[in-house]
Amino acid sequence: MPFHLIKEVRDIKRFNQILAVLFEEGFDFLLSKIKLKRNIPLIKRIGLKKKEDLKPEVMLRRTLERLGPTFIKFGQLLSVRPDLIPKEYSKELEKLQDKVPEFSFNEAKSIIEKEFGKSIDKLFLHFEKKPIASASISQVHKAILRSGEKVAVKVQRPDVKRLMETDIEIMFYFAKLLENNIDRIRKFKPVDIVSEFKEWTEKELDFRLEARNAKRFAENFKGSKTVHIPKAYDELTTERVLTLEFIDGIELNDIKEIKRRKLDFNRIMENGFNAVMTQVFVHGIFHADPHPGNIIVMRNNSIAFVDFGIVGYFDEKLKNKCIDLLYGIVEQDEELVTDTLVSMGMESDDVDYGQLKSDIGFVIQPLQHAQIRDIKVSRILEEVLDIGLKHNLKVPASFVLFGKTIMTLEGVAIEYDPDFKIIETAKPFIEKIILKRKSPLYALKSFVHSIDRYRKFAEEFPEKAEKVLDKIQRGTIKVDIEDTDIKKLALEIDRSSNRVAYGLLIAALLITSSILMNIQKGPTILGIPVLSFFSFFFASIFTFILFISIVREKFRHW
Repeated sequence: MPFHLIKEVRDIKRFNQILAVLFEEGFDFLLSKIKLKRNIPLIKRIGLKKKEDLKPEVMLRRTLERLGPTFIKFGQLLSVRPDLIPKEYSKELEKLQDKVPEFSFNEAKSIIEKEFGKSIDKLFLHFEKKPIASASISQVHKAILRSGEKVAVKVQRPDVKRLMETDIEIMFYFAKLLENNIDRIRKFKPVDIVSEFKEWTEKELDFRLEARNAKRFAENFKGSKTVHIPKAYDELTTERVLTLEFIDGIELNDIKEIKRRKLDFNRIMENGFNAVMTQVFVHGIFHADPHPGNIIVMRNNSIAFVDFGIVGYFDEKLKNKCIDLLYGIVEQDEELVTDTLVSMGMESDDVDYGQLKSDIGFVIQPLQHAQIRDIKVSRILEEVLDIGLKHNLKVPASFVLFGKTIMTLEGVAIEYDPDFKIIETAKPFIEKIILKRKSPLYALKSFVHSIDRYRKFAEEFPEKAEKVLDKIQRGTIKVDIEDTDIKKLALEIDRSSNRVAYGLLIAALLITSSILMNIQKGPTILGIPVLSFFSFFFASIFTFILFISIVREKFRHW
């Protein structure tokens, strides 16, 4: 056995189990390429029965299911991240089932009592022995507190943390071998994917973070009549045990039960969509596990969100870009969509802007002749993201997760009513935000933010420029720019410098005006000393000029 394998993988038995499953599921060609096939004993290679020929993405799904909880979770991450792997793979991995056998009540009881140092009878008035749900990381039991409140108690699987840490260690080893030996796979950056999964898993394994997220969502929706967030009980929550209010309702995808109870499905979907849009564009934090089972329909057509292990974040910049993208799609503005997609983040320096714009136009221009009710947001978003990926554009993970959430909601809605169109709910929300962005108050906030940004730019620019020039002089940095890039850079620096100068001049005039205001001697205008009056007057003029300059640039991008 190679020394580097012993050095990087501690659990050789588990490593060999994974190798055997990969071989059995038809990945022997991959094992050969990364020089691991020889680790399978010859007698086993002869004895192992290979599976029938299947599509690679189906082979991958079946393999992950056989390899257990860690790999199922890994596949679920990939299924909501079509920006990380080919589309056909992410689609197939959506079929992964996170249903595993429940562990015994005695094991759950032991974990709870160990975490709190008390017997389960002292913690709960009643605790149901049979779990109401079981998944790869935990299972959930219904219980009643001694105060009489109904709760859902989430208990982490015994030893799951050690198992997942072991598996992730092996994943890293495989990822390095794939990246170093197979060019076609290298571009997907498998080591980075495993790193993201490791971070994702660490958050999911600490139930205190989920409780914190639940409390934040509850605060955000405090007083809402359409959205309910379960209460988190801190005194009954640890890293391995989470206690939340029990939500009595119907899963969003249980269409038959919703119909049986004669609930208003259109109102339910409107509440769900508005809740997601509010999370993203108002609160800046959203539920990032887009599974219908995590959205519960309640009696009055309101909805409740559960399972806050994974959340996504939208800062102000990403909010604006996302709104621009959605607005561009709704208004069939391919230039706005293209500019926004490019500005979200480039993975390559050789993007053909003209071809990208043409491809996007091909998707969204037909919408000009379509009725608003005939537009499928999820399909358009998916096609736009696919085009971006084809042109080596990488958009933020939070935006991809937001897109998957919208696709999930629209998918459930269309299953209930094929004529349901989420765009009819989306457009007024988007237009409201666009209108708000054009308000004087928003422009004033942007103005203040820009002044602060340019001040920081002016302070940091000399030091950063000196470092870059020093690296160029020492030959430790490679610079590859064209004449047009230099012109753009010069123009931006010139514009920034002018604004910084205006800002400093305004500040100086306002300070001068304030000082002179206290001098009572000499002539006055409207009761204000002449020098103070004119200082304030010119400061106002310069402020107005700077304000118009910034607003004009903002509107040019809208």
